[in-house]
Amino acid sequence: MKFIIFLVVFTFLKVEFFQAQNDTIKGKIFSSISKRKPKEDVYVFVKGTSNGTIVNDLGEFILVSKTKKESYLLEIFAGNYPNTIYKYKTSWSKRKSHKSIVVKGKCEINRDKARKDWKSGVPKLYLNGGIVPIANTKEDYSFEKKYNVEYVELGCEGRIYECVSQYNYYIIKILDIKYGREWRKTKRKEIVGMEAYKDSIKACLN
Repeated sequence: MKFIIFLVVFTFLKVEFFQAQNDTIKGKIFSSISKRKPKEDVYVFVKGTSNGTIVNDLGEFILVSKTKKESYLLEIFAGNYPNTIYKYKTSWSKRKSHKSIVVKGKCEINRDKARKDWKSGVPKLYLNGGIVPIANTKEDYSFEKKYNVEYVELGCEGRIYECVSQYNYYIIKILDIKYGREWRKTKRKEIVGMEAYKDSIKACLN
């Protein structure tokens, strides 16, 4: 029994000693586009090591360093955002709150592009897709003709979710204004950002 108690105390002291010799890196990841956590999974590693973690739904992460340094280079992988190298200062590990870190993305497909496409008569609705695109049905072709909009499969293209959502949000809103909710009855379910759009509408109505 004494041996077990000694082992527990020793293990506790060892953990305390280990933590005292290292830094606790705390960060919170934001997208430069949405000002929130990127939609995709986000991974953070100490550069050049296997010491890493995945951020939570709030964009927060905690890493305990393997060695003590004045600063740490963090590698941040966030879906289709460009990989980010971020210099984290050791002094920030003493903060109570997580250090805010922004991953920057550039949108080729966005709200402005949607506005231009609608005015020029070639609006699109971008769809979530996989390796093998799902072909349009006869109903889909009828939908495109009736509402003058083209379905576009993203497939495995490197598009940032928040960018595509901006584009689709604009087109969805215009379709709602022009056709009411009728167009939604025959739409494809893979439209990027559709569920988030409906949730935002509900929030406005409540």
